[in-house]
Amino acid sequence: MKCKRDSDGREIDHHTLQVMRQQAVKNGQTAASVAAAMGVNIRTVFRWLSDFATGGQNALLTKKITGRPPLVTPDEMRWIAEMVRDKTPWQMKLECGLWTLSLIGEVIYRQFGKRLTAPSVGRIMRLLGFTPQKPLYRA
Repeated sequence: MKCKRDSDGREIDHHTLQVMRQQAVKNGQTAASVAAAMGVNIRTVFRWLSDFATGGQNALLTKKITGRPPLVTPDEMRWIAEMVRDKTPWQMKLECGLWTLSLIGEVIYRQFGKRLTAPSVGRIMRLLGFTPQKPLYRA
């Protein structure tokens, strides 16, 4: 579904949004004029005002963006990078001569006891710089 506005708050960084929220509450103008001046929906301004009324100034502060915790720690990532760069699968007692995502996943399971899917291993390898950021082709 396409948004009716060309500019909405999703493209603005969090610090700027925090300043906008604080200014909107202190402004003393109508919600419609604040929305038009800041380029946001009037409902957004009403939400800011409601948050301020219930939680005070702290309700307008930026909130930490949380997500799922990483599957592999930084130390484990370092170990994986060194292992793939410096060793062959034969040295890790595997039967293939080239690294594949499933083989790397198997070594991760042997070393750390964490079972990762091939896409998860692929994301780790992209983060480590072993594979391109975008696929070269789609099958």
